[in-house]
Amino acid sequence: MKILHIVRQFAPSIGGLEDYVLNLATEQKGMGHEVVIYTLNSNFQTGERLPAAATIKDLPVKRFSWLGSKRYPISRFPLNSLNEFDIVHVHAVDFFIDYLSLLKRLGLLKSKLVLTTHGGFFHTPQQQALKKLFFKTITRFSLKPVDVVFTISSNDRQLFEQVRAGCQLIENGVAYQKFGQANQAADSNDMVYLGRLSSNKRLDWLIEAFSRIDGTDSKLRIIGNRATGDAGQLEKLVTALNAEDRVELLFNIPDEEILHHIASSRFVVSASEYEGFGLSVIELMSYGLVPILSSAPDSFKGFVQQSGVGTLFSYEQQDFEKGYLTLIREWSEEEKNKAKTFAERFSWKSVARSIVHGYAN
Repeated sequence: MKILHIVRQFAPSIGGLEDYVLNLATEQKGMGHEVVIYTLNSNFQTGERLPAAATIKDLPVKRFSWLGSKRYPISRFPLNSLNEFDIVHVHAVDFFIDYLSLLKRLGLLKSKLVLTTHGGFFHTPQQQALKKLFFKTITRFSLKPVDVVFTISSNDRQLFEQVRAGCQLIENGVAYQKFGQANQAADSNDMVYLGRLSSNKRLDWLIEAFSRIDGTDSKLRIIGNRATGDAGQLEKLVTALNAEDRVELLFNIPDEEILHHIASSRFVVSASEYEGFGLSVIELMSYGLVPILSSAPDSFKGFVQQSGVGTLFSYEQQDFEKGYLTLIREWSEEEKNKAKTFAERFSWKSVARSIVHGYAN
């Protein structure tokens, strides 16, 4: 089967969406399918202009010029090239699905058109009224000609079932212990956040709440890429709170250093107010880190309830502090193993098989 994945950003850009497409495409190639990536020709994080063609981990990548906003970049692909594929699989709800579904509606696109929603476009609170209007009109119209719609969480499915019946739920795949095997045993009650530095992650709230906790000498480590948010603002906040000895900001560090910090910690934390899924939390749970998570995203509630380990907190200092100190008292090897066992269910081999099977539905 010839499969084309279309995503607005791909390696060398760094993020959950980029990882998702890379891992899925790699597994599909390993299953014997012919797989190609179409993406845009610039890295939104660095502003770098990228070559028109590349090979990344044995996957052919073609990049196209674009115009407009990074949130809704406009581009076009050669129709003849699109129709060479059995499957055209679009990732995220943006211009590409609006454009390709119109081609499908007009009978110009012959390939089977597939969408993975990845949480839609509700990750931040800005312009929610306009987003909801767009979703209930343009997105509803665009999804009708789409042959298959995959959602990555139960919350995602509930959202998209409002405008498109028959969505398939296939939860995110996870590269189990993606940074390598951790040989050292955790010797502290430190917490790790790993991911983007964007505003919806509420890292400012997390830093302030953690810095106010008394009765523990543990640390909060925030690991991320400077280009994914306002790293300078976080640095200023840590300095203003005199929290340099409690909060470590670790930006653009190599995988070996990330692994060291994961292996020496016991908890994974996120105060995010919105998640399509929460990939990095599962990645850290695969190392046995016990989750302490915001109760706002439905997927986070599912992680704690289904794994039977960790806790949820509201945006109240006392609630966060109580949950964390309780986890410290209750931590055990059994809790660690529960987190690892739960993460195993999201293996990429299983997810890729489910998606290939789902193409036929």
